Amino acid sequence: MDYWDFKKPPRQPAREALAGMRALPFIGNTKECPCCGRTFRIFLYSPYLTARCPYCLSVERYRLLCLFLDREMNFGYDSRNVLEIGPAWCFQKYCTSKPNIEYTSADISSSLAAYHMDICDLDFGDQQFDSIICYHVLEHIEDDSRALEELFRILKPGGWAMIQVPVESDRTRERSELNEEERREFLKWEDHLRVYGPEFFELPASVGFVVDILPFAEDFSPEEIERFGLDPAEVICLCKKPAS
Repeated sequence: MDYWDFKKPPRQPAREALAGMRALPFIGNTKECPCCGRTFRIFLYSPYLTARCPYCLSVERYRLLCLFLDREMNFGYDSRNVLEIGPAWCFQKYCTSKPNIEYTSADISSSLAAYHMDICDLDFGDQQFDSIICYHVLEHIEDDSRALEELFRILKPGGWAMIQVPVESDRTRERSELNEEERREFLKWEDHLRVYGPEFFELPASVGFVVDILPFAEDFSPEEIERFGLDPAEVICLCKKPAS
């Protein structure tokens, strides 16, 4: 697939209209969403640690990601083509607001995705993307090592990937290892195939990535944590492909 064949994500006019109506009662200046750039008087309730954005429905991890890209990666200043695996509308809105970002997306079935592909068998050529976002996807994938090999293959030398999973156990456990009570405690969602422990961060390195685990949330004051609705324990997993 040639670079110029990349498709934009499908437009979602009904979703945008609903988002505008949903956010209207919450307009204010107490909270701020770095994904859509809007401010609100409160966030919506979330089953996560803080809250959802009333407009784009971002959760903690995406708000931290967008802040990191803005403040640490100069995202949008340099021209780059970006692939998101398992697209989230909040992140699509963020990327498409950046003038120098050529954004596309892939998922096995999501209506948000420009392409429907299996992450373990991506129909992209070698070294096609400058950057890849893969957030909370691998816990759904049977062969997570194969998926990481594919991400490494399609990333350009010198490029970077943001790869994140929920790390909620002292060690990685497969669904098949857990009894029903443990599944409710650790997996939380029916389509999660495993719960990861800290050793997850060794997996990207095993396929060739150079991995940096960055406690970026620690850079924020308590007031900023509250304003942006962040999880102070969340880390950034920055995976770089060696330039040669």
